[in-house]
Amino acid sequence: MGKAFRVLALVFMLAGASWAAEPDVLTLNADRVSFSDETGQATAEGSAVLNYQGTTIQAERIDYDAVNMKVNAMPLPGDKITLTREGRTLRGDNLEYDLETQEGILNGAASRVPIGEDGGVLYVYGGEINVILWALAQERGLVKSSPEEFVIQWRNVALTTCTQDHPHYRLESKNVSFIPGQKVTAHKPRIYLGKTYLFTSPFDYVMRLGPRSGLQYSFFPYIKNSDTKGSGGGFNGTIGWDTGELGLGLSYLDKAGLEFMIELYQRINSEWAIRVGVEHSWDDLWDERVWRPYASLFYSKNGWDMAINWSHNEYITDQKDTEHEYKGRLDRRPEIIIWAPWFRTAWSSWMRLNVTYGTFKEEMYQGVGEVTSRYGMGFRDYYELPLNRVGTFDFFTDTRGVSWFYDRDDADHEMLRSFLGFRYRIGSLELGTGYERQYTWGESPMHWDAFRNRERVHQKFRFPVGREIYLGLRGSYDLDEAMIDEVFYTIQWITDCMTWDLHYKDDRTSGGNNQLGLTLSLNALPDNTGTFGQESAIDPFVRPREIPKK
Repeated sequence: MGKAFRVLALVFMLAGASWAAEPDVLTLNADRVSFSDETGQATAEGSAVLNYQGTTIQAERIDYDAVNMKVNAMPLPGDKITLTREGRTLRGDNLEYDLETQEGILNGAASRVPIGEDGGVLYVYGGEINVILWALAQERGLVKSSPEEFVIQWRNVALTTCTQDHPHYRLESKNVSFIPGQKVTAHKPRIYLGKTYLFTSPFDYVMRLGPRSGLQYSFFPYIKNSDTKGSGGGFNGTIGWDTGELGLGLSYLDKAGLEFMIELYQRINSEWAIRVGVEHSWDDLWDERVWRPYASLFYSKNGWDMAINWSHNEYITDQKDTEHEYKGRLDRRPEIIIWAPWFRTAWSSWMRLNVTYGTFKEEMYQGVGEVTSRYGMGFRDYYELPLNRVGTFDFFTDTRGVSWFYDRDDADHEMLRSFLGFRYRIGSLELGTGYERQYTWGESPMHWDAFRNRERVHQKFRFPVGREIYLGLRGSYDLDEAMIDEVFYTIQWITDCMTWDLHYKDDRTSGGNNQLGLTLSLNALPDNTGTFGQESAIDPFVRPREIPKK
């Protein structure tokens, strides 16, 4: 056979429910294609490709049964079969597929599932995959929400965001469901750190896909130490489903005793959501346990956001400046905040505005305040400018301001805070230098929302001490009090897929709230952080995630 005949195409005209309907076309291309009219069997060998109704199968050999519309595909040793549908690709060692029902089994399967907004990837490999039409998935109780093209069900597979050869962590599950564009659900997975088995989860792990990617189930133990509550530990986490999640937390400290919280978050539709919860915790100001219920209603559309917040006995603590700390309880009755969409004020500058109205009642150790209403507006502006072409020297500013008015004594209170900083590198040394200035005018009739003038300088250092190990030091100096008010020490282990951060805060303010904690975050899902102890403080030199991308 000549070279002109090395690539052949076999086209089958398959009628639908009626010959009057437009026929479907199946094409089978390969280096060698044979077909038997008597049996209806076709065999394609050598870079075989089958296309039918948006489904593409690529393999070294494809056997096709035209009578029953069944496909069996096999690769060369060491290669993989590729199954593509609606722009989504699966790979495996062997495929049995029914073109009529569009249901099949892919053995030795592997897949790359995009997650998050930062190019993260979830790797799924091993075991076998069932590809199921949405209607069949509904019949089997796998899905309940709005339909997609198909559902993928894995068996005996592993999941990780690390590279597949030597993952630093992985989840192994006997049953994993994948709804393209929506979520991946691992049924009661076994959790491994490296090659070490940690535990088997009693709940399913649910990972949302798309722009708001995140784990809908995650539980983390932690240890904690507090001068007022004592030492102890506990756990917190969430259990999720398609439209919401349940947050749970439980801890025991030797001075405070047992504390717990429960929170329900539920999306009503694509625009509205609610959150209700209650916390039962020790109040160190009054030396008693207090119930703290709260509820919120959220709205979001086209960049506009609104929150209506109600709370009772909410615990508020705020270090106003180096010498003044606030602690108290607050009732929101309720508070309404509306945020406008982010908009550009310059090529490299973003701004967002908000308005607010609320009624509040605060209680401090000195006594109970009067019910006070407040309305006002605020803004945030973020500006950044690269100072060289290689991205090793950046200038940025983060500016916020509020103007509030009250229903008592014609009071008003204004605040303007700006942080001017540089992010830069010298070899492998990462540095940050910043200047913070906060101005205030007027006076609030309440204490919890009062601002004080403040002026500080900040400095940050981070440098590698090994292939994946980094040491960091960050501190601030209060120019008004002529003293170092905070110092943060960190040891980080940063791999291709996760970051461990051991941090200690040396608090030299009047609050004296020293903190020690260990934080684990997946690099593909930076908004999902597990904390073993106190959470790490916000680093002012890190670009805030809520700011739109450049």
